[in-house]
Amino acid sequence: MSPADRILSRLPDPDDVLRRLADVLQLPARCRRRACRREHGCQGGYGPPCYLAHRQMFAEAVGEGLHQARVHWREQRESLRAILRR
Repeated sequence: MSPADRILSRLPDPDDVLRRLADVLQLPARCRRRACRREHGCQGGYGPPCYLAHRQMFAEAVGEGLHQARVHWREQRESLRAILRR
């Protein structure tokens, strides 16, 4: 990989950013794509489809500071820490 390719590979891709945000917001459960629902995670693609279907939810979550998502994932991390301490 050339130095330019290494630098360019670190630039965020909008679809990848939205895919990750979809996972944080737990949208794959409502996605129209069967693969996303089955894997419980956004499988990406143009848009991605869950973003195209739920744009308002993305906007509200970002506008509200992702409070509910933060609470959910904080609880998930605490639960995993407790399991790993055993």
